[in-house]
Amino acid sequence: MKLITTLILTLFAGSNSAIASEKLDSLSYAYGYQYTLATMAGKNDLMQSEQDFRDYIRGLEEKNFNLVQMNDSSYMMSYSLGAMEAIFMTDGIHHKKKEDLPPFPCIIAGLRKVGDGKISLPGDTVAAMDLINRYSDKDTRTKDLDEDIKCKFFTAYGIMKAYQPGLQKYINEMNPGTACIENRQAFATGMADILEAYTEPPKSAYDMGRSIALSMSLTSLERAPVDYSSFVAGAKAALCLGEQIIPRDEVDEIFNRQFEQQVEASEKIGYETNFEKIGDYVEKLEIEPFNQYNVEWKVTTRTVTNSGDGPTDIFTKVASELNVQEDVLNGMLMAQLSDEDGRVYEAALMAIKNNRLPDGYKWFCGRTYGSRTTIGIMQTKSEFVVEVHSASVDIDTGSGMINVQWSFDGADAIKWAEFTEENIGNHVAVEINDKFMFAPMVNQQITGGRCAISGLTPEEINSLFRNAEKIVNKEPLDAIEIIDLN
Repeated sequence: MKLITTLILTLFAGSNSAIASEKLDSLSYAYGYQYTLATMAGKNDLMQSEQDFRDYIRGLEEKNFNLVQMNDSSYMMSYSLGAMEAIFMTDGIHHKKKEDLPPFPCIIAGLRKVGDGKISLPGDTVAAMDLINRYSDKDTRTKDLDEDIKCKFFTAYGIMKAYQPGLQKYINEMNPGTACIENRQAFATGMADILEAYTEPPKSAYDMGRSIALSMSLTSLERAPVDYSSFVAGAKAALCLGEQIIPRDEVDEIFNRQFEQQVEASEKIGYETNFEKIGDYVEKLEIEPFNQYNVEWKVTTRTVTNSGDGPTDIFTKVASELNVQEDVLNGMLMAQLSDEDGRVYEAALMAIKNNRLPDGYKWFCGRTYGSRTTIGIMQTKSEFVVEVHSASVDIDTGSGMINVQWSFDGADAIKWAEFTEENIGNHVAVEINDKFMFAPMVNQQITGGRCAISGLTPEEINSLFRNAEKIVNKEPLDAIEIIDLN
């Protein structure tokens, strides 16, 4: 896991260049040499014999992207975004009990169907959504399903995860003016590849080679390409299966120099950008970050309504009025969209005011600090309600993320774990004191009672903590579990 993560961070390659080269690239050679040696560090039962070494090299050579894919910027962009999505999904899984994890092989199976082009649209996605809806009501918990149905449920979840909305818009926001077109097969393949690498430990030296080749091949438009033939040549030299083209001491020097330059550059850019952003944000806060405050909150969480249920016609009408049909989540009465100037948010507030819902349903609408508006309909009949009496604001200086965090106590933490387990695969709408906060998808059961919200404006945070008193001499919360916003 650590090795793969390190590779992802340091071996991003540009997506507009082929990786074949007639000339040895010394940096790529050093990468291949050093990361192969890293596989030998500590106890590694998979790399014991010369045959293991040869299998490892075979895995490196067979997993690499072909030249057509590497020269297809749309493919590589979508693949990379799928890979990042999988990394977010697997965050923290190694700290959870095996029985609390979703069946990743089944999710991967659904993603592979999309990645391999074995999906017929719209029939297969409609069938997948129907299956998810069938086993997602409040009286059904996934752990109570028999293994066959449970796997079918999460296979359907994998299919729908590949078709989540907003991919093209996200690509456009990342690279304004880009010519990249979303590629759902590439997105699904990226997710499946990383899920396999993170959730299934290598069973052989060949698998290990494939994992490292996969990580090396992940791309970033901001970095120079890694020459793959040089990378493999370095790996072979490290295992005495090829010529030592560059002496070992020079390899060490090349690798260390490049690593130091990357760290210095990323730290400087990240620190300066985040410091300025955090400083502006904190100046607007009326409370002190990293301190616990007494609060009187009523936290309410309800399930977002599925398409075809309840007031679907009313939601469709409002979505049409706001012209946000393309931003509606598949199978959900909910839309998430970019809204830089807040006009859609203001229009949405007026629209939901003028379109009343029947009993058992409620509108929700909010806009995050990142200029993103969410609108949808929740079910009031299935809800989780609890009082919260202490909370804080935490700042991640590395990412620049500001989190409002709290913890459910005792019996409430157990109820929260049960509620999230019952709603795996569903979006849920979270309110504090009847004000909508956000609507994340529940990817897995959340135990421990700890939660956090990111993306709130300083004004919203000030409203939540208005008249709150600071708690003196109280230990800060640790191991906060942030709800997955994806």
